[in-house]
Amino acid sequence: MISDYVERVKKRIARLYWLIDKEYLEAEHDEDADMAIIGGNITFKDGSVLHFKEVITTDIRNYRYHYTDKDSILICRWDSAPHHKNIETFPFHIHTTEGVKEFKSVDLIDIMRSIEDMVVNQLDR
Repeated sequence: MISDYVERVKKRIARLYWLIDKEYLEAEHDEDADMAIIGGNITFKDGSVLHFKEVITTDIRNYRYHYTDKDSILICRWDSAPHHKNIETFPFHIHTTEGVKEFKSVDLIDIMRSIEDMVVNQLDR
């Protein structure tokens, strides 16, 4: 259920308190329509920032997770925008400094796991 997912997102962010400098999270859930919009940004201890937006229904998940370094330079952006029709995972893809690549559909919890590893590696340097 969508409300369960929204709660899991909130808990995942709360568990990363030790890696987060500041956060802004806005989540709206319309139980009648069974849809949610989750948006916000998280600044991590290494200065990197995740800007995110998800629109979720029972049938569709549209998302944008834009991750930058401390200087606001793109590290990567995962999104489901319906462009790049030539890739196999259309509409799902990732933008990196090397260009656009195929990428499976993800959710904010998946992205938080990936970023946790990146931030920990950056802080260990």
